[in-house]
Amino acid sequence: MKKPIIITLINVILIWGCSPTTQITASWRSDEAHSEYKSLFVAALTENLQIRQNIENEFASRLQNRNIVTTRSIEALSPDFFDSNEPSKDQILEAIQAYNSEAILTITLIDIEEEERFVQGGPMGPGFAPIGRFGYYGNFGGYFNHWYGAGWNQGYYKTDKKYFMETNLYDAETLKLLWSAQSKTLNPNDIEAFAKEYVDVLKLELRKEGFVQ
Repeated sequence: MKKPIIITLINVILIWGCSPTTQITASWRSDEAHSEYKSLFVAALTENLQIRQNIENEFASRLQNRNIVTTRSIEALSPDFFDSNEPSKDQILEAIQAYNSEAILTITLIDIEEEERFVQGGPMGPGFAPIGRFGYYGNFGGYFNHWYGAGWNQGYYKTDKKYFMETNLYDAETLKLLWSAQSKTLNPNDIEAFAKEYVDVLKLELRKEGFVQ
């Protein structure tokens, strides 16, 4: 009877471990938005060049598979474009319109929240270490060493980081906002992994809205 229980627990752990940490928290769509844009200008509005590259590259790669011509801001604007002062709107629009994109997709980090929480510990059963016939319990010293080293998990404090992003879709000609979505990402492991998961979630949302195939 134990084997099915163990397999079930493993499956639950795997499902929980692989579940996405990025979630859409709110979205809005204009009545003027139409379906299936064929060309997008993607701009991650951040001074962090690595984040900008990873997010824009992921969008370009995924949308290319949907037969959408994608222009990354890093192709049209210099890598240090966002470093000096606040860039001019006219400069950005001039670069965007040069590529004749139908719509503009912007990605912005709007907030970061940190929250400390205590992860409760607890006793670890015999299954966590081989005991043998008498094992660690043959004498007090062995038992104490086992208990002190592995028998009790005393818990620890963990700081959760929540990243709040905003993704907007604008019409390239009228510059009107067509669609907006806010998302929350919990404890991203690294920039590359975050970019892949974030783009996966946003691409699915764009498909639900009918903006891409």
